[in-house]
Order: sequence, then C-alpha cells, then structure tokens
Amino acid sequence: MFQHPSIILYFVLAAVILLVIIVVYKKWSSTPEHQMHIILKPYIREEIKKIIIPDGIGGLLEIEHLILTDQGLLLIETYPMSGNLFGAETIDQWSQIIEGRSYKFANPLRHIRTSRQALKVLSPNTAIFCRIIFNANSVFPKGKPEEVSVLNSLGDDMEFIKSETPATVASQKAWDKIMRIARKNGQAIE
Repeated sequence: MFQHPSIILYFVLAAVILLVIIVVYKKWSSTPEHQMHIILKPYIREEIKKIIIPDGIGGLLEIEHLILTDQGLLLIETYPMSGNLFGAETIDQWSQIIEGRSYKFANPLRHIRTSRQALKVLSPNTAIFCRIIFNANSVFPKGKPEEVSVLNSLGDDMEFIKSETPATVASQKAWDKIMRIARKNGQAIE
C-alpha cells in the first residue's frame, strides 16, 4: 500500500513530539519541586512564589513561597541541600557535611521568622505557619528543629495543620490584603 510521504512525515513528527513530552514530564515529575507540590496539594487553596513585601521596619523582603490554606498562611523556604545537616534553633551557623567536607550556612530559621513577622504586621489575626524544606537526601543525624522538614518527612510534618481550627474567611481576607500590597517582578499582583 502506497502512503503519501507527507502523511508519514506528520506521523513521525507527532511521535517524536509525544516522546519529547513524555521524557520532559517524567524528568519534571521526579524533581523535588514536583514532589513537594504533590505533598502540599491538599493544603493549597491559593499559592504564589517569589513576592516582595514590606519587612515591617522600612525595608522589603522576598517571600519564596506562600500558600493560602483553610487554617491560615503557610510560608515555605526550600534549601536544595543534601548530606548530613546540623543545626538548631539558636545556632547562628548551620553545617552541611557532604563527601567528607563541611560547609557553613546561615540559620534559615532566622529568615523565615523575619518573613513570618512581616506577614504578621500585614495580617495580625491570621495564623502563619512556617516550613523550611530540605531535599529528600538530607539527614539531620542530631535532630531537626520543629519548623524544618526534609522532603521525605514533609507529609507527616504537615499533619498538624489539619488539627488547627479553620479560619477560611479570615485567611482569605489576609491573603487578599497581602496580594494587594505584594509585588512580583516589580509589578502589582493581579
């Protein structure tokens, strides 16, 4: 049976495009960002990433990831680190040990708590939950602070939010106010 060459070309092109889409999707679905989104999806009413808000003392600060939940606002910062991590609430410098080498980094709790305080200024009567999330292959051999998760423990670590009293209307009002004030890429959020 004779096939017109252009029809065969279209079928081959469609098959190649479909294969590329499948490969890209599989690669994306295995990323820590996608895994985190799947875990957080039951909590999300609305979400936004990388916004700028007033810090409450005359400056500005960036919020990496903010989620509106029925119980309040969830503030998230991610740290794509692996290896053994050592840190505590009051230690200024945390350590990462990977491949026999040690690296220091600033206590991430300080920044997320500053961000929480800035959000509290904008919405004083709304619950604001914080979560710092490290990669799945991170380990805290000496224990991790309460507001810290590794990707593998995030689902369990988030369970406490479900036990909080829903404040859907108040949370939505706080969200709306923050969205009116916040900026993304130098522009008002629409």
